[in-house]
Amino acid sequence: MTLLLACVFVLLHAAAIFFLPAYAMQVSYAFLLTVPLIAAAAALRRGLREDWRSSRGWLLMALGMVSWALGMVASLRQNLFLENANAAPGDSTLLFVLYGVPILLAVSASYMEREPLVVRTIDALLALTLGYLFYVHVFSLVTLQGAGSRSQAVYMAMMLDAENLFVLLAAAIRFSASDRRHEFQFYRAVVTFAGLYTVVTAYYNHFVALGDHPDFGSLRDPLVDVPFLAFALAAWREGEQTPRRPSPTLVRMVRSGSPLLMALALLALSIVVLRERFYVGVMGIVVAVLGYGARNTFTQAQHIKNEEGLRQQSDELATLAHTDSLTGLPNRRALDEMLERAWYRPGVIRDRITLLMIDIDYFKQLNDTYGHPAGDACLKKVAEALRSVLGRPGDLLGRYGGEEFALVMSGAPLQAGLVVGERLRQTVEALAIEHARSPHRVVTISVGISSGMAGLRPLDLLIAQADSALYQAKRNGRNRVAAVDD
Repeated sequence: MTLLLACVFVLLHAAAIFFLPAYAMQVSYAFLLTVPLIAAAAALRRGLREDWRSSRGWLLMALGMVSWALGMVASLRQNLFLENANAAPGDSTLLFVLYGVPILLAVSASYMEREPLVVRTIDALLALTLGYLFYVHVFSLVTLQGAGSRSQAVYMAMMLDAENLFVLLAAAIRFSASDRRHEFQFYRAVVTFAGLYTVVTAYYNHFVALGDHPDFGSLRDPLVDVPFLAFALAAWREGEQTPRRPSPTLVRMVRSGSPLLMALALLALSIVVLRERFYVGVMGIVVAVLGYGARNTFTQAQHIKNEEGLRQQSDELATLAHTDSLTGLPNRRALDEMLERAWYRPGVIRDRITLLMIDIDYFKQLNDTYGHPAGDACLKKVAEALRSVLGRPGDLLGRYGGEEFALVMSGAPLQAGLVVGERLRQTVEALAIEHARSPHRVVTISVGISSGMAGLRPLDLLIAQADSALYQAKRNGRNRVAAVDD
């Protein structure tokens, strides 16, 4: 339906010119004023329906369309009210040139997640500087009344061609790396418009306005409607077209390098302006270089901040993955990894590893008698007591599972393990945690110890021997320490 309405619009434009030849210029101005406003309204509607990050591009496109419409208003004023038939009046020419600045900003901005306000401000500053240089350049060649010679008018047309080609190239680059639905639809709309507009305006400026029909009112005027209506159709339609899958490397390169497009445009125009206004051209070059450099600096700082945040989150997740949530001690995974690293550490010199397996006596009966909350509280108190005994920085105490704990002592002989094990046993017994169903009437622990030279035998054997010593301590009456040495 929308396509049919667009075709009807073009046909009505042509029919009005054909059937009202005496008012062909006025009729054509009416249509050429309406069509960019239709495109602007479609872009504004689409922008208001998108989220803020996605809508900025559409809103900038709407601004570009409004600038073009204002250029048409200025042209109407020159032709109909001032009766100025010059091919390139300064006010309308400038507005037709400035239409491309917000569009270039739309396709060059990176639109990063959580992009700092200062980065968007730099983008706006570069765009404003580009607009100012266009103003300086246009009015260094033409006046408000228009070009002084045909060569100047031709130069203005060629400048518009160059701007249109640059916008088309920039939009095509962004479109080639669009991997998200909203980006794909936006850059496709911009490429469609820029491609049609570049061809149509190049033909119209060089062969109609500078050729056989300098004033509006020709049957070729409806050609100018086509790019704007094509863009309005693309903006209006919100289908679920899935973008193709470009190379991730291409996506990253284009997304990170897209701000360079605005800086390049500003740099190129500054070099051109150097011939007419040297210091203004130098200012433009300085703004382009420093602006792009500052933008990169702030963007890099944001990347570093994001990476630090991700690294911190990763560290926190790693800590959580290796920590027992109840006691705060390292969990079974952390103990296993520590044993693996200590046992299979490469090198000529091997350490002796002493492993203590610690089990709370009669823990099931404690839970049955006092309840699981009391059992959890007991585990916390025992864990804290065990931790208070440790004095060597290289030792690792962790919860092995259930009511069982383990202590890994690197570089410690069996005798050191026996001493530490006895201290652990005494410390827990001294807590005097009530346990009515224990023969000792308080909570106690049993400790099994094994020791061996790292890497000389399977690690599983060291663990099995510590378990065997633990069960020996339990068979001998609990609340005691037993050991096995290789």
